[in-house]
Amino acid sequence: MDLDFDHIVNLIASWVPAWVFIAVIVHLVVLGTVAYLILLERKVASWVQDRIGPNRVGFDFGLLPFLRGMNGFGQPLADGLKFIFKEDYRARGVDKILFTLAPGLMIVVIIISIAVIPWGGVMQTTRKFDVTRDVRRGVDPRDAGLAAVPIGASPVSPNGAVPPPPAEGMAGGLGRANAELARAQAVRDTIPVETRNEVTDEGGITRTYATVTYRYAFQIADLNIGVLFILAALSLAVYGVVIGGWASNNKYSFLGGLRATVNMISYEIPMGLCVLCIVVMFGTLDLGEIVNKQAHYWVGFIPAWNVFTQPLAFLMFLVCIHAEANRAPFDLAEAEQELVGGYHTEYSSMRFALFFLGEYAGMITTSAVCVALFFGGWHLPWVEWAWPALKGNVAGAGPEVTTSLVAAIARGLIFFLKTLIIIFVFMWVRWSLPRFRFDQLMMLAWRALIPISLALLLMNALVLYFARGLLQPGLLVDGRLALVFVVANVILLAATMIVSTLLPAPPDMNRKIAIPGSRFLNTPLPARA
Repeated sequence: MDLDFDHIVNLIASWVPAWVFIAVIVHLVVLGTVAYLILLERKVASWVQDRIGPNRVGFDFGLLPFLRGMNGFGQPLADGLKFIFKEDYRARGVDKILFTLAPGLMIVVIIISIAVIPWGGVMQTTRKFDVTRDVRRGVDPRDAGLAAVPIGASPVSPNGAVPPPPAEGMAGGLGRANAELARAQAVRDTIPVETRNEVTDEGGITRTYATVTYRYAFQIADLNIGVLFILAALSLAVYGVVIGGWASNNKYSFLGGLRATVNMISYEIPMGLCVLCIVVMFGTLDLGEIVNKQAHYWVGFIPAWNVFTQPLAFLMFLVCIHAEANRAPFDLAEAEQELVGGYHTEYSSMRFALFFLGEYAGMITTSAVCVALFFGGWHLPWVEWAWPALKGNVAGAGPEVTTSLVAAIARGLIFFLKTLIIIFVFMWVRWSLPRFRFDQLMMLAWRALIPISLALLLMNALVLYFARGLLQPGLLVDGRLALVFVVANVILLAATMIVSTLLPAPPDMNRKIAIPGSRFLNTPLPARA
């Protein structure tokens, strides 16, 4: 067998696609970040409360004095070891299967939702495949080259051009299938084939090479319904909370599960409507495409990010993802003053750790979605003027296509740093605002966010209908249309403030009950007779 290094590399690349490596790296980074987010949370808490925070645990293990302290960077490792070696307590009367399944379900669902986050745009590469063996078996070298393309990648012409899409008038799936075959044939016909005579230890040999240019998305799964997939996956995380509360055979835990359900139902409605505002504006559910359409400028230097065209949608989405992640001030499902510990009251050891980590993993996912929808994803404004590959360096292709692996990795780091900024806002809010009462929680959703988000969606539809002439080719929002959206947001905000003064007052509740002889009758909140 004439095995050589190039053949082994090509074989690995053909059978182990790029998304596998991306998946391993992303999940390792996410899970590692989850551990250190706990340390960041404690540091942010100490900053808000004007104290030092954890600063003693290093990596010395009592043996390496020069690794002692390290500003507390060994704290996540210590916390992990503590969870592993704690007693695995399980109360009497729990449902043993569901009690164990609940925390695993929560974190698995959240990790799966990370799959469609578009971390680095699209990578284009050109490779020369040795197809000598296939040619000897009678296979056309071009077909052999296409067969060697890694799974999940899409071949394109050598100049990077993509054949035109199927014609609009084609009826039915058969017409579209024929058009796709025609596109594939057009790419196949442009593949250059090279034949070389080489001298080896066994004598002369004629080798055949096919040079194929292909693209792959720098993400785990490139779904054209990525937004819908994330919303559906994140909505399943509440099942872990509900099942954990019910299986614990504890009234406080069960009440925590019920509160989480109400929270999810109430705040997923405005969150979905805010996402629909972006979907309607761009006409796609593809999260990667939404990011790509923000990678340009208004007036030559203002980033075309959705946070500027849809500020109200961003603010409401930010509020909703706080509620979705069960973070303060929306953490009524685990209110320690009322429910001991809420849905995880009976949990300890690694079962509790999975709930704990699931909360932080949910923060990463929802923050990444926020960055993709409103902050341009991997787009870093003005830097591509000095580094063109960062925005896209393939002529005739979109800004997402780059031939530089370093640029694609840099995009992923930019996306991740933006995500960490949103996570910092999560932590800042937690240690700055008190927890809502339950009636306030429901009032904010049903009397404020849901009506405003419905009005915002209607406003976006009307703006796009009457100002559709301002849309650029490819459904890009130009500066004039962006200004129209900003004005419409200001008008809607003013109308909301006016209407709020005309609404009937909420019911008089949460008043102290008069107790005869009590010394607490004269309080700032008077009791009713």
